[in-house]
Amino acid sequence: MPFVIDIDPIAFTVIGIPIRWYGLILLVASAVAIAVANREGRRRRVESVIIADAILWAGAAALVGGRLLYVIQNEGGSLIDHPAHIVMVWMGGLSFYGGLIAALLALVVFARRRGVALLALLDIAAPAAAIGQAIGHLGCLVGGDSFGIPTDLPWAVIYRNPGAMAPLGVPIHPTQAYEAILLAALFVGLWAARARLARLGDGVVAAAYLLGLAGIRFGLFFLRDEPAVLLGLKTAQVIGLGIAVLAIAMLVAARRARHPSIPLALETSRT
Repeated sequence: MPFVIDIDPIAFTVIGIPIRWYGLILLVASAVAIAVANREGRRRRVESVIIADAILWAGAAALVGGRLLYVIQNEGGSLIDHPAHIVMVWMGGLSFYGGLIAALLALVVFARRRGVALLALLDIAAPAAAIGQAIGHLGCLVGGDSFGIPTDLPWAVIYRNPGAMAPLGVPIHPTQAYEAILLAALFVGLWAARARLARLGDGVVAAAYLLGLAGIRFGLFFLRDEPAVLLGLKTAQVIGLGIAVLAIAMLVAARRARHPSIPLALETSRT
């Protein structure tokens, strides 16, 4: 028998502003990811201010990039008439890959400006990103965002609340739960093997994360009701192939590296 989700996506209101479960769960996901990044940074003897600054850069970029790609994909035609929608996160969601790509670009710029080893920094960020994204997808499950195609499987979900983004009364794949479980498993694998992977070279942990992420999302998007854009593949699957190519390039770079990475040392005088 399908599971019924009848939860109002709006948890409560504050002075008339709706506070959604998605936003609250995103805060929890961010807190856990920050804690994981800080712990891994301490293990690698990276100064905490480096990690804190990198988190600010990556977090801000992820919000902007995630919202921007979401709006382009879902509200592109209405932006000319309603440009303010681009900042109205409460009226829609965030694109997973938009946030990831923006965060990666932000860390590239951050590493260059602060004179730190980019690949080593990405290795610290990878497990944190995996567990943060796993928790964040629970918010999508509550609100019905990123829903799957109809199914008659016994673990299907049915949404009943009118505020849900998913179709009401239809048994569908809980793709949000699938992704949360698989990303949590990816985190466990990365966390358990991070020391061994790091011995293979800087960037190997991050590459393993990106490969796992691309594989998970490539497969799951066959269960998402979205239009194909290229050779029968959906937008996220095409982007995922690009992410996989980047991960392979990182692995090749790690194997070919002949010199130790630049220490992750703080230079407070640089901006």
